[in-house]
Amino acid sequence: MGYDEINEVLEIEFKLQAIHHYFGVPLNEFVALMKTSEIKTHYFESVYCKYHYNVY
Repeated sequence: MGYDEINEVLEIEFKLQAIHHYFGVPLNEFVALMKTSEIKTHYFESVYCKYHYNVY
């Protein structure tokens, strides 16, 4: 995972080597994702279903 604070872009690289860029993600959402003990649940509930993304 990585985060571009200036452009508010969250980058997640998955095990299958797909890379998703999520746009308009605020810094506090990235921090919450990094701190959670339930990363998969938090990802699906707070990122995947909420922000537009592109796959690379």
